[in-house]
Amino acid sequence: MTELEIWNVMQMGLISNAMYFVGMVLMTWLGFRFAAKMREEQNSELVGKILVSAFYLMVGLSFFNVNMIAGDIISTAAYSMAELEVKSPAAINLIEISNSPANPGNPLTYVFHILIVGMQLLMTWGKSAKT
Repeated sequence: MTELEIWNVMQMGLISNAMYFVGMVLMTWLGFRFAAKMREEQNSELVGKILVSAFYLMVGLSFFNVNMIAGDIISTAAYSMAELEVKSPAAINLIEISNSPANPGNPLTYVFHILIVGMQLLMTWGKSAKT
């Protein structure tokens, strides 16, 4: 496989993954809308809180999975680039930065998703300043 083919396959994978990413952003926004409503309605039923909490967790895990797939696409492309005998400067750069903690699928991804789900759960289960 040539470098150009590797770049093309990586971009096709990332474009497909971006569609799921947009969907997960919308579902996360919906989760925050649920959380805001639950916080506003301090007398929300327990069953409702449990159901929306399950929703947050499912969306959070799905969003996490989308980011892990993006990370896998990038790391696979970087590995394929590393196997080439002749590499462009862009390929060398991809290989060097593919293990950055800020890339999808690396440690920052874990923190990001735990933070989102944690905020939603705290908004749902925490006490409001309004009494």
